[in-house]
Amino acid sequence: MKYILIVCALILSLVACQKEGSREVVLAETPDGRPFHFMPIYEDGVTDITITIAWPMGWAYERENNPAVPYVAAEVILSGGTSELAPQEVMELFNDKNSRGHLYTSASHAVGELSFPKEHIEDFVSIASEMLTTPQFDPAWIGRIKQGLLTNQNTNRSQTANQMWAVARLAVLGEGPLNNFLSLPDLTKIDTVSVDDLRRWHTETIVQNTVTISVTGAISLEDAGNAVDKLLAALPKGQTPETPDIRPDFSPKTILLHLPNAEKTTLGFIGQLPPTSEGGDLVDLLALSFFGRQGNGPLFEAVRTDLRASYGFHAGYTNYDRAIRIMLVTGEVETAKLAQATDLIRETYETFRIAPDFTGFEALQKGMAEQTTKQVSYVNVAARTMLELALDARDPADAPRVGDLLANVTQQEVKERLVSSFPPGDDLIVLAASPDASALPGACIITKIEQVATCP
Repeated sequence: MKYILIVCALILSLVACQKEGSREVVLAETPDGRPFHFMPIYEDGVTDITITIAWPMGWAYERENNPAVPYVAAEVILSGGTSELAPQEVMELFNDKNSRGHLYTSASHAVGELSFPKEHIEDFVSIASEMLTTPQFDPAWIGRIKQGLLTNQNTNRSQTANQMWAVARLAVLGEGPLNNFLSLPDLTKIDTVSVDDLRRWHTETIVQNTVTISVTGAISLEDAGNAVDKLLAALPKGQTPETPDIRPDFSPKTILLHLPNAEKTTLGFIGQLPPTSEGGDLVDLLALSFFGRQGNGPLFEAVRTDLRASYGFHAGYTNYDRAIRIMLVTGEVETAKLAQATDLIRETYETFRIAPDFTGFEALQKGMAEQTTKQVSYVNVAARTMLELALDARDPADAPRVGDLLANVTQQEVKERLVSSFPPGDDLIVLAASPDASALPGACIITKIEQVATCP
C-alpha cells in the first residue's frame, strides 16, 4: 500500500511539473537551429496544435512586380495538391483530419497558419511540407483561383464603402506599388498572373530562414522543433527583403467621390496612429471602442440624438503595412445630412479626444478584457497573437495575458494617449462617397478614384 501511494505521488508530481509550464511562452530552438516561440498547453480537452510562420515579403514595394501575384500564390500553394494528391483530395483529407492549412499575405509578410489535432501531426506536417516546398502550379487550378479573386474584387468594388476606402488609400499612399498591392486598381493584373510569376514569388518568399515562428497547443518542445524543421528544411535559403521608407500623406483634406448610382452615402474620417511596434495599441483599442460603443457612446449619442438618425457608426483602426496605421470613424448617413453629420462627428471626436467622459468605462473595459482572455485561450488565436508580438519586436510572452493587460489600462493612460497620439479633429482626412456631388460643400469632388491626385 505504501509503495502504491509513493508511485501515485510521483505521478501527480510529474503531472504538476508538466502543467506548471502550460501557457508559458519561451524562445526555443529546433534541432536544426531555427529559433521559434513556443507555448505548450497542457489542459484537458486541448488536443489541437497551431504552427504559424511569417516570411518577410518585399514584393508589394517593387513597382515592376504584378501586385496580384502574392494573392494568387498564397491561395494556390496550400490548396493546389501534391504530386500524388489532387487539390480536392487534399482538401478532403484535411477535412477528415479536422486540419487546416492557410497562407495569406499582408504588405510586408506572407503568413502560413497550420492547425491540426496532435494525433495527425505526422501526416499533416508531411503533406504541408511538400506543398510548401514543391507547390503544384496546375494551370487549371490557378485559373480557378484567379477567377475567384476577380469575382471577389468585382463584388467589393460594387460597394460604396469599399470605393471610399480605395480613395483613402490613394490619398495617403499616393500612386505607387504599395497602393497597387492593397487596392489592385487594375484588375487585368489578375488575369496576367503567370506560372513563372508564381514560381518567382515562391522562390523569393517561401524560404527556410529569415522567418518568424510560433508554435502552441498540445505538443512537446521536442515535437514542435521537429515539426518546424520538417516544414522548412527542404526550402531554399533567402535574404530579408529591404522595405523602402514609405512617407504617407495624412495632411487634412476633404474628398467626395461622386457615385450617381449609389443607393446611400458613406462618410469616413481617418488619421494616423503610431505603429503597433511602439506599443499602446491596447490603449488605442479601449479608447476607440469606448468612443464608438453602442447604446450610449459619444459617437452613438451624436448620431442618434443630435441627427435623429437610425444608422450606425463605428470607430477602429487598421494597418496599411506594419509602419502605417490609421484610426477610422465611419458609417452611412442620409445624403441630405452629410454636411451636418461631418461637422457633428468631427466635433464629437475632438471633444472626446481632449476631455473624455469616462462614465461606463469600467463596464466596457471589463467586458472587453474577459472576451479577449476567452479568445486568446483558443490555440490558433494564441499562436497568431504570439506571432504578431514577435513581428513587432515585442514580448510574445504577453500573448496569454493580453486580457489582463487590457484590464489594467487606466483611464489616465487613455486620456494621455488621446492627447499625445490621436490627431486633432481638424487634422483628420474626411472622405465621402455619395450620389449627390453637392452634399458636402468645400469638398474636392472626384468621379473616379484615380482623380485623388487632383485634390489639394
